[in-house]
Amino acid sequence: MKALLLALAACTEPMPIDDMTCPPEGTLLTYDNFGADFMASHCNSCHSTGKSGAPRAYRFDTQDEVLAHKDRIFVRAAGPNLTMPPGPNDPPQAARDQLAEWLACGAP
Repeated sequence: MKALLLALAACTEPMPIDDMTCPPEGTLLTYDNFGADFMASHCNSCHSTGKSGAPRAYRFDTQDEVLAHKDRIFVRAAGPNLTMPPGPNDPPQAARDQLAEWLACGAP
């Protein structure tokens, strides 16, 4: 089933961050209560200083690094976008939806 979802995702254009709006009331998600843990759990095994597997230009060790790449992170891993992370321990859809909200709200 996962292979089918990845194949379908590869055949469609990813949803860009501009198609996601921050809720009118804003978000309760912050780097401290969501973003740092999400990146550590699902991204930084490759996208961290001293790790291999991802280009050096895409490091997500700090909030500033995440902000610099938020559009790309969104189209690869947030909401309906399923191309990252590769592997068997993907974040659940609820976490991807939270990532989408957090990024769309500016990753506070």
